[in-house]
This record gives sequence, structure tokens and C-alpha cells, in this order.
Amino acid sequence: MATTAAPDPRRPENPDDPRGIRAFFALSPDAEVRETLATLGRDVARRCRGRAVSPENAHLTLAFVGDVTKGVLPVLEAVGAAAPKAGFVVSFDSLGAWRASGVAWIAPAILPPALLTLHSTLTSALGKAGFELETRPFRPHVTLARRCLQPLPRAHCPPILWRADKLYLVGSELRSEGPVYRNLAAWDLMLRN
Repeated sequence: MATTAAPDPRRPENPDDPRGIRAFFALSPDAEVRETLATLGRDVARRCRGRAVSPENAHLTLAFVGDVTKGVLPVLEAVGAAAPKAGFVVSFDSLGAWRASGVAWIAPAILPPALLTLHSTLTSALGKAGFELETRPFRPHVTLARRCLQPLPRAHCPPILWRADKLYLVGSELRSEGPVYRNLAAWDLMLRN
């Protein structure tokens, strides 16, 4: 008698199913940094003949999980709750673009050790929980513009200091006008006395 494997709750059979969520862990900037990134994004989009990212979508992805069912959210929340609680500051000071994808970005030239620890802790915990993650190297960046028709040469820019004091579990919905993000859960990274 043939047995059928039970569906994996981490991977919906139909990603378009309204019960499914495209999830990732991220850092999100405060209002001042968000506005600075938005201004820079509009300038970069103009120079690259691209489309600036909406200010409310500014984030730094730490670990992309992918399409999951809502039933697996408690597992993801447990991973987020167990993340290191040390906040840090990231200095974004390098502009560049990925020509093949038409994406212009800003990134830190120097990666804070706490950022690398947070990323590796999350990816390790997600792997232990059975999630299949991307294998490409971690390249922390913030997307400034998409659909760029003209390349943006790599360059240094005045640093934008981003205080990372909260970790977010984010759900995204892909729409024709671009992705829409909503925070599903959040955890303070700064220890309180």
C-alpha cells in the first residue's frame, strides 16, 4: 500500500495560497535613516534611470526564509526570540549595483561583528529547524532602486549611520508595482537594565 508524504508546513504546495507567506528576518531603519535612504534612492534612481524603492520598504535582509504557511510562524517567532540581544551601529558608505538584476544598493564597507553574529545565529537556527536557505554569501545591503537601465559605478558616499536595535520577522507580498512588506513580529536587540 502506497503512502503519501504529509505536506511540509514550511513549504506551501501553492505559494499563491492566501495562507502562505513569503517570510524573512530583517533590520529596519528609524524614520531619520529611512528618509535619508529615500532621498539617496531617488537620486540614484534618477541617475540610473530606475525606480526608487518606497521609503517604507527600506530594510536589510538578514535571512530569507521564502514561502511558508502561516502554521509555521510560531517556529519562526521562536527563532527570532532566541536571536542575540546585542544592538549595534552599521555605517552604510558604499554605493553599487548588480547589473544583471538592475538593482542599485548601498552597503557597509566594514561589517560589524554583531551583524555577522546575528546573521549566522539566525541561519543556523533556521537550518536546525529544517528550513532550506540560500547558499550564496551574505552581502548586507539596502536596495535603493530597481529596474535600473544604466549602471551605477561603485563609489563611496557620506556614511549613513543606522542603529540596529530591533529584529523583525517580515512578510512580503509581491505585486506588479513592487513588493509590499509588513512586520509579523519584532524583538528588541538592546538589553534593557
